[in-house]
Parts: sequence; structure tokens; C-alpha cells
Amino acid sequence: MTTIDLKALAAKVRNELDTYEVPERHMELVGSALPANWYEEKLTEMREGLVDPYWADVVDYDAAKQTFFTRKVVIVAHDKFQNYLAYDPRPKVTAFDDDFAMVGIEDGQLKIYDIRGDAVGNFLSF
Repeated sequence: MTTIDLKALAAKVRNELDTYEVPERHMELVGSALPANWYEEKLTEMREGLVDPYWADVVDYDAAKQTFFTRKVVIVAHDKFQNYLAYDPRPKVTAFDDDFAMVGIEDGQLKIYDIRGDAVGNFLSF
């Protein structure tokens, strides 16, 4: 198993949360912008959902082999709907990969989804 300093990981997530800046509204915006209080509510939900990081087995899918397999990630937060924010130690596959991924529960098992990004941005996508 990959060696990860769980305390340093928790500090990284906390720092990302504490320094997050709500994006400015763009003049070219089509549709309705999210209200400012939405961001505050979601950031508060994330603060409340932070956990001491722990290793967990997740089900993943290998598209090339068309098969499911189990691997390990580190859970760092959750919301009230059983969505989890996980640090994913796997090597980046594309330039768009980032360190965090969404995990949910399917058929009683944790399943990792291909929704990746920074910790706060990923949590906001829940």
C-alpha cells in the first residue's frame, strides 16, 4: 500500500477549504448564477463533513479490460447523502486528473466515480 501522511493530507484539505475563494460572476454567464449563500452553505457542510482521513476499499472499473476491481483510497470527508470525498493515490491518467475523487455507495459497496478535481471543487459537485 502507498505510504501517505494522513495528518498532512488532512492539513492539505483543511488549508484548501480555508483558502477557497468563491468564483466571481462572469458577465458572459448564460443562465442563473448560483447565489453566494449556496457557496457558504456548501463550505459549511464540507467543514462539518471532514473526518480523520482513513483508508477504504472502493470498487473501480477498468474500461480497457471491462472489469471491476477493488483498490484503496483515503476518505477525507462526507456529506449527509452518503457521498464521500476521497484522496486517490493512483497515478494520474490524464492531464485533467487531480488528487480527489467522488465516492458513493452502490449495492452496499463504496464505488469511486470518475469525478475528479481539487478537494473543495469536488465536494461542491456533490
